[in-house]
Amino acid sequence: MEITKSPDYEVLGLGAPIVDQILGVSEEFLTKIPGSKGGTLPVDYVTMCNIVKESKAEPLFIAGGSGANTIKGLAHLGKKGALLGKIGNDPLGKKFLQTIKSLGIVSLYLTTETPTAQVVSLVTPDGERTMRSFLGASQEMQSDDLNPAVFEGVKLVHIEGYSLQNDQDGSLVKKTMELAKNAGCQISFDLSSFEIVERHKKIIVNLIADYCQIVFANRQEIKALAQCEPEKGCDILKDLCDIAVILQGRDGCWVGQGTEKFLYPAIPVVPVDTTGAGDFFACGFLYGYLQRRSLQECAYFGTLLGSAVVQVIGAELSQELWEELKQQMS
Repeated sequence: MEITKSPDYEVLGLGAPIVDQILGVSEEFLTKIPGSKGGTLPVDYVTMCNIVKESKAEPLFIAGGSGANTIKGLAHLGKKGALLGKIGNDPLGKKFLQTIKSLGIVSLYLTTETPTAQVVSLVTPDGERTMRSFLGASQEMQSDDLNPAVFEGVKLVHIEGYSLQNDQDGSLVKKTMELAKNAGCQISFDLSSFEIVERHKKIIVNLIADYCQIVFANRQEIKALAQCEPEKGCDILKDLCDIAVILQGRDGCWVGQGTEKFLYPAIPVVPVDTTGAGDFFACGFLYGYLQRRSLQECAYFGTLLGSAVVQVIGAELSQELWEELKQQMS
């Protein structure tokens, strides 16, 4: 189908606008926090504040969220993007909006008096991050809030799996995908978290089979979805959607489409913080996809950006580094 380019944006992201608080913590401190290391769990506002206080660490504040990280990265690479969700009418929310607008990203966010969503990202000395989230305003985004007009002329709609937390039946994500498909958009879906997959497995399988062109998952997420290792998971996913990408950190990634499947190696780096690694991989891969590059090139772009972000604290790169990355991707 021939898609008419939107005059304002070609990529639309659905997800929670979140202010990230990055905290460096010890392995010992992490054992005091309920839940698995490396995972993501929702907490109430008081619990989140207590985690920050008890860590005795000075947080680094960054405008983030999985989908927002990917769209922000695409904006740095010259792709016009927009973000959809619900944000608080508070100082943190206003600061978030200023950040994305400075990148030329169109805000389609609806506002509410509920505080803006926040995430505490607990980074251990091995660079792995464990996240606890206060969903706040972002959780109020519902399927009835969606306007079909925002999908018209959009090339790609990127959806984070965290959006499945907004309701019990997946109606927000399903309706977003329906509207995107009806408007002729390509759809990419990031599974986001193994806890999300465990809670919404049947819904996720149906969404992938019915709507998705590209699906991103990591080792833990594909294990939760299909009870198998990444290579076999890639085989299963590529039979459900067009392109399957399974991330394995330092072990590279499996990419599959149709009868093609390959393991793309990781770039050897010493990670200091894995926050945003999957989001930046998706950014690079989708940039290549939108440029009609080969799957090998898409995997390289994703690997390049993912390896760059794990070498800094927080999911944000300097403008100088973005320029270096763009030269390598050209």
